Amino acid sequence: MGDDGMIKIGMTSKGVNEQIAVLEHFPDLAEKHYRPVVSRDVKTLQSRIRPDIPRMSGRAASTFGSKVTGKGFRIKGQVGWYDKSDPWYPNVLEYGARPHSLSKGSSVRSKSAFSAFKSLITGDFSAQQKGALGSTHVLIKGAWKTIKRHPGMSARGFMMAGYSSIQPIIEADLAQANERIIADLAAIGSKS
Repeated sequence: MGDDGMIKIGMTSKGVNEQIAVLEHFPDLAEKHYRPVVSRDVKTLQSRIRPDIPRMSGRAASTFGSKVTGKGFRIKGQVGWYDKSDPWYPNVLEYGARPHSLSKGSSVRSKSAFSAFKSLITGDFSAQQKGALGSTHVLIKGAWKTIKRHPGMSARGFMMAGYSSIQPIIEADLAQANERIIADLAAIGSKS
């Protein structure tokens, strides 16, 4: 028993100390074997998904990217849109949207685009057109539409479809990297 009233137990063993020494190499081995695999698979996934990105203006496709961050066994691969300046709507394209109301003053259009729309709507209006002026004005496929309710849209699932198509390859590559790490750890352990 120590002076502080705590029971202290020390456990040392040649085998335990050797295993701890071997595990100290793990982050370097993870970097050596995982980074090339993750980098390659992320690029493969990016090239698989890119052709299936829905295009209207091309902004989603032009900002679509991939990156690998982290070190050791904290390596992370990302494919998609992850910067603050990237468009928000690919998520809606991927998962779809339920029908929902649009309110006057909605932020679905820019001020300059709305002023251009207002300049187009001068003149006589039918009763139906006058009622539409209280709705939200949205630029859809290059034409202004005035709607009170967004009809919703079905999910496109282009990201999940791309990932699903190469998921077996990614899993096999990571399993091979695991085997290489285990082999390297065993080789280090046999030298101790």
